[in-house]
Amino acid sequence: MEDSPVPQVDTDRPHSARMYDYFLGGKNHFAADREMAQKVLASTPMARTSARENRAFLGRVVRFLAAEAGIRQFLDIGAGLPTANNVHEVAQAAAPASRVVYADNDRCKSGCVHEVPEALGASAF
Repeated sequence: MEDSPVPQVDTDRPHSARMYDYFLGGKNHFAADREMAQKVLASTPMARTSARENRAFLGRVVRFLAAEAGIRQFLDIGAGLPTANNVHEVAQAAAPASRVVYADNDRCKSGCVHEVPEALGASAF
């Protein structure tokens, strides 16, 4: 099977996944994303808090499933960009044998993972 080329990232157009990363305090965003995120915050001041609470909830669920329920295989559909407290990081911190598969239909998001394959450990995108 032939590898697909890594898609080009248009840094002049805002992208919802990069805006989400900006709301989380990540580093995978550009000026266009920050500008649009600031417009969103002007009309919806709770957007940043909502994104962070959403990520915290994801962490609590994954931590519970790995540490308390004994789940060792995770499928993250609509995974988005690699950012803070990714599923594999949370799951493997609670149970090192955990394995994660990330899936997303946005080639821009899955292409970003080619930059950090060593960070995935026992996970795949």
